[in-house]
Amino acid sequence: MGKLIMHVDGMDGQIDLLPDRVIIYRKGLWNSMKYGMHAKREIPLGAISEIGFKDASVISFGEIEFVRSGRSTEERMKSNSNAVKFPKKKQREFERLKEKIFEILEYLARQKQ
Repeated sequence: MGKLIMHVDGMDGQIDLLPDRVIIYRKGLWNSMKYGMHAKREIPLGAISEIGFKDASVISFGEIEFVRSGRSTEERMKSNSNAVKFPKKKQREFERLKEKIFEILEYLARQKQ
């Protein structure tokens, strides 16, 4: 496993950013019932086609979702296993994560040229 670049804690999951992938894992009893015991998603950065980002407000949680290429809208509606919710006080951390991922994706795209 590569070097950890960034870590953020959300309401229903934690995200680790590594040089080649995003790892989403879920701690806690509620999350184990909702997502399964020891639920963990590893998404290669090259497989991410877009990042869905909803800002948090005083009355609603924000959300970051990693959309894999080739995934249909119907699949996205059924499952949110690639998404993590966060409160308003963590908004800045999740924005920094999103920007760092875009920075790495841009760097990787330039390397392919």
